[in-house]
Amino acid sequence: MDARDVLDLWRKVACLSQSQRQALGLCVRDKQSGQLTMPGYDALNDLLGAVDPTAYARALTAFLQAHAELLPRSLALDGKSVGNGRCGMIVTLCRHEDGRPVAMTVARGKKEDCEVSEGRALLADPQVALVNALITADPLHNKEDTVRTNLEKGGDYLLGTKENTANRLAGAKQALKGTPFLS
Repeated sequence: MDARDVLDLWRKVACLSQSQRQALGLCVRDKQSGQLTMPGYDALNDLLGAVDPTAYARALTAFLQAHAELLPRSLALDGKSVGNGRCGMIVTLCRHEDGRPVAMTVARGKKEDCEVSEGRALLADPQVALVNALITADPLHNKEDTVRTNLEKGGDYLLGTKENTANRLAGAKQALKGTPFLS
């Protein structure tokens, strides 16, 4: 569900069907119609404000890992700002096949600072299995410590590089010289 803020989220959930409301465990009924009612905007806003994002991310990661059965062969590590950065950032490890997350964490601060360190911490998390997984990430994660963390847990990696990672870019160009991968 794509929602920019709590009001947008509330508008999207306010139109849930009766069966969806029942599946969520809602129990307050309209006195006249008997229909299940949705909590108001203020209730949703208060609930979201009371949720500890770090505890939520850890619980969700535990659930995703417990139900993963087999870790997909190809995972993407990426961070996304919430509310244009005003509400922090979520760093997610998700399946390439369908975009389903397998682990996530909360990051606070500037993208350059927190996405890298929290992404590395997510990969290092004992709950997160990386054996035989290929992790892809943008050039922001092209750091020796991140690569080492991934390799130590039995994973492999495919990372982007840019001019701002000059030594890595020069090394990649040298390694790929004379191959069809470098034009």
